[in-house]
Amino acid sequence: MSTSSSQHEASSSLCGPKTEQHPLLERSDAAFDDLPDLAQPLIVKDRAFHRQFASLYFFRLHKLRAVVLREAQRRWETLPGSPQYVPKVLEVTPRKCYIIGTIYLEMALKPNVLDDLAKDKSLAIPAMPAKYRTDSNKITIEDESGRIVLTGNGLKNEKIWVTGMVVALLGKETEDGLFDVEEVCYPDVPEQPVRSPGEDKYIALLSGLNFGSSASYDLKAQLLTEFLSGELGGPEDQRICSNICRVIIAGNSIGELQISEDLSGSKKYGNDSAQYDSEPLVQLDELLEELCGSVPVDVMAGENDPVNRQMPQQPLQRSLFPHACTMNNFRTVTNPYWCKIDDVTLLGTSGQNIDDLFKYVDVDSPLEIAEKCLFWRHAAPSAPDTLWCYPFQDRDPFILETCPHVYFIGNQEKFENSVVEGPDGQRVRVVLVPSFAKTGSIILLNMRNLECTELCVLDPQAMNEADSKVHYMDTSE
Repeated sequence: MSTSSSQHEASSSLCGPKTEQHPLLERSDAAFDDLPDLAQPLIVKDRAFHRQFASLYFFRLHKLRAVVLREAQRRWETLPGSPQYVPKVLEVTPRKCYIIGTIYLEMALKPNVLDDLAKDKSLAIPAMPAKYRTDSNKITIEDESGRIVLTGNGLKNEKIWVTGMVVALLGKETEDGLFDVEEVCYPDVPEQPVRSPGEDKYIALLSGLNFGSSASYDLKAQLLTEFLSGELGGPEDQRICSNICRVIIAGNSIGELQISEDLSGSKKYGNDSAQYDSEPLVQLDELLEELCGSVPVDVMAGENDPVNRQMPQQPLQRSLFPHACTMNNFRTVTNPYWCKIDDVTLLGTSGQNIDDLFKYVDVDSPLEIAEKCLFWRHAAPSAPDTLWCYPFQDRDPFILETCPHVYFIGNQEKFENSVVEGPDGQRVRVVLVPSFAKTGSIILLNMRNLECTELCVLDPQAMNEADSKVHYMDTSE
């Protein structure tokens, strides 16, 4: 009897006092709007590639010309000499004036499909250089009338020039028939919806899950699932997790697909049989199913995902996820992606647009390029020149019709963020979301003040040297 009593006392001490109460945490909820007016132009219904891309450039110039003209008139019409607007770039004179057109860069290192065809390499993907830019690049501006080469100190003052940006240029024609640029004017940041500060709720931003990239990654992905589901960490971790109202995965959920050749099989019609490993998709489906049981999840398409490579990338087929697709909280979305959560409007990409623009310029961080996109009113100006996209005839889906409160870019090397301020009081939080497979990072965006916190899930090797599996790095201002 004494033994039984001692066992009962030991059991009570392990379980804690019976009167101890643990708080019951409920997941925060948030109103969601998929913004159909902004999202619908990103849906491709007619996948025809026999059309020319010129219509896309003409539509872009037509759409942004009035905006940049209004900004140029406000800035330059009161200057000494009252410079006048010249509607066609080929009608410039030696007198100071300003013109509007689309920038085009002639770059020797830029991939050229005609050169590839001439060298009989059309069946292979050409190697992409790390940078397109060289000192011999020639910058021009063009409109419906033609093209004129640019020169002058105004080019040197602006260190970011990319093909496809629509600008106004103040200057005059030189004796050599060039246009001497003195100043540059952008369309500037568009109007921004009103946002009222809300509660301390979070949006979890992550990218680059890269399932199938390495076997050691499975444990880190499991820790991610347990944290977002509220099963990992102490009371404070669980409190923060309960305030996560949505998870957005910004592309590259699948690593580069590996082809496994079936050497034992016979050839059919002279071709070797090849198969793709479907295990990464199975693992991703299981993770998404578990996450969607507790929090809404949006999955964007990415460069490595099994979907079209052309921008805008269309949503991943729901049939690829037989378990997750049965959950009401599961959504596959386009890249780029617009949405509104409570009063916060978000625009995100999986990173291809900024990665391509980064090859045009010599800057230290892609963050500066992402900020410029807001002033250009365009998310992907290098499409279709060096960034693959559809030959749209009646629209340019990458034009920013409205200003988001948050602009995030996935699959970057490291986490960075900044606040861009527009001329009319617009404030945009720009966030670079690193690859989770490489860094273990999750970005928690506070919807009340739009400040960001980087959360790092440590890899298995680092866990032995750390006190915790989850580390917070607060980057709020």
